[in-house]
Amino acid sequence: MPNEVTGAPDGRRLYVYYRVALADLAACGQAVRTFQAELQRAHPDLVCELLQRPQSEDVAGQRTLMETYARPSGVDEAVQAHIAHAAATALALLVASTRHVEVFEPCAW
Repeated sequence: MPNEVTGAPDGRRLYVYYRVALADLAACGQAVRTFQAELQRAHPDLVCELLQRPQSEDVAGQRTLMETYARPSGVDEAVQAHIAHAAATALALLVASTRHVEVFEPCAW
């Protein structure tokens, strides 16, 4: 159920970040949007985003991208595994670093 104050979904959320070579940025963005759309077809309540660090923070010809995932009931282990598999398949040749996965939950206080 969405938070009445913020409108954001309650529960467990995923934040995944990694670097991509500038030359691969457009292809990577398209690949992420494609597999996120497929994930949303499989999990209609899944909210996905693709974000990037500002251009001014590019380092060594690379940019940091971040994918975010949320569901009203939280992202459970099964959905997290589906996300990881979809990303591994789609991005194997496009990312220049490890995909770092962070899990956050709303504060209970």
